Amino acid sequence: MRLATVEQCREMDRLSVKKYGLAGDTLMEAAGVMAARELEQNFYPELTRGRTVIVCGPGNNGADGLVVARHLHSAGFRDLLIVRSSGKMSPLFQVQLKRAQKHGLRVVADDELNQLDSAVLIVDALFGLGFKGKPEGRFLRAIEKINACKVPVVSLDVPSGLDCDTGNANGVVVQAHTTFTFGLAKPGFFVADGPAYSGKIRVLPIGYPYELVRSTALTHFLFNEKLARRYLPERKSRTNKSDYGRLVVMAGRQDTWGAGVLCAQSAYRMGAGYVIWAGHDLPIEKLEQTPEVLTAKLEDARVWDKSVTAYAVGPGLGADAETLDIVRRLRRERAARVVLDADAITVCARELYESSALIGREGKRKSSERSASRIFPLPESWVVTPHAGELARLLRMTPHEIENDRFAAALKAAQILGCHVLLKGYRPVLAYKDRCLIIGAGNSALAKAGSGDVLTGMIGSLLAQGLDTVQATATATYIHGRLADEWVRTGHDKRTLNPSDLKDSLGQLIAQVVQS
Repeated sequence: MRLATVEQCREMDRLSVKKYGLAGDTLMEAAGVMAARELEQNFYPELTRGRTVIVCGPGNNGADGLVVARHLHSAGFRDLLIVRSSGKMSPLFQVQLKRAQKHGLRVVADDELNQLDSAVLIVDALFGLGFKGKPEGRFLRAIEKINACKVPVVSLDVPSGLDCDTGNANGVVVQAHTTFTFGLAKPGFFVADGPAYSGKIRVLPIGYPYELVRSTALTHFLFNEKLARRYLPERKSRTNKSDYGRLVVMAGRQDTWGAGVLCAQSAYRMGAGYVIWAGHDLPIEKLEQTPEVLTAKLEDARVWDKSVTAYAVGPGLGADAETLDIVRRLRRERAARVVLDADAITVCARELYESSALIGREGKRKSSERSASRIFPLPESWVVTPHAGELARLLRMTPHEIENDRFAAALKAAQILGCHVLLKGYRPVLAYKDRCLIIGAGNSALAKAGSGDVLTGMIGSLLAQGLDTVQATATATYIHGRLADEWVRTGHDKRTLNPSDLKDSLGQLIAQVVQS
């Protein structure tokens, strides 16, 4: 699903006028017609039961609200009230205000916010997608009053007060029951605070030319069930284990063997033909839990054989020189499909800054010596899967700064490392070069040690089966998140999900996705 940032929306508006001859008033009229129709179809009982109040700001979003009110009035809904906030009115707002008044619509100033007490439905048209900062003064009071009313609230384009690029709520934000967004959905609806305030999201087409949308909205996308179903490898009848790849899992050591168990078992559940667990002196009692998993020592020849199609490296492996040597060797051996997690990320972060400091101190160091020890940039087909804490160490930022703009952080990491970066958390963001893919699944039930180990095995399994980096990472991460969503949907409390429940539920969830 294609998404549009604020800048891209503005560019589509500009080009619609300049290149395609679509006046701003034409697009606004289309937006108002579509929103009025959706209101009638989805909130008909409220529209007929009592007063609908449209709260309008003085800008173009408020003008959208005026168009909606006019078309609802034309459709026969008479108990309408427009509450208009004072301020410098945009030219389009002035035009739409005159039209609304000529249609006999009642317009009152925002010092009559008590009128909202009689509303059975509220339409929020205070701020549009370009809003930044915190609502103050009369706008703050209007949002607080809207949120205090115990009736459905429909926001036009974006819940007022929400940063629709980052999803941050920097102050008070309208708590929408439904958001009618125009043209394309916005990235901020799906990350940070966005899901909590946006409610149900309805994308309304307003007439942007198809070619314009595809040539402008190029950077942000949402990965959903439809795409996961498309990319899950088909299990054909006349096949055997060799057709589904050979994955080497490098994970676990003393006190962290469970990470290896979760990673290897999840890889098998996800469909890999062979899973080889390579580690430091694997314990017999742990191997008894995974009888189907092949085992090897890290230095064994079959671990580095050309028949291996993918590697999953890092969970519980240890943040030491041995793990760094493994990453170096994989790069030297030109391994094409690799997912790095946990301790592998830690040693990469350490190496990145130690190497930078050393080169800075020894400016005359020979380039051949630098290149011999350097592991960056990593191969672009690799994927690194940090959570905010791990990425903070890599970028020399705080976890709060990471979460404040997940897109910018993931893109910066991808630029530094040279490969794909999956920033885990709510919601996961997969970044590479200038593109971000939001994974539309998951919840805080996954916030437990071991959940990431399961995900690493799932990603490695799909890489081993031949999916490219984006397909494998996004599909596995979506399925991983859906497992947590289904856990909650079926009546379980978020606190009760264990990582081992994830791998055990994989079979049922995949069948559900494939058959839906």
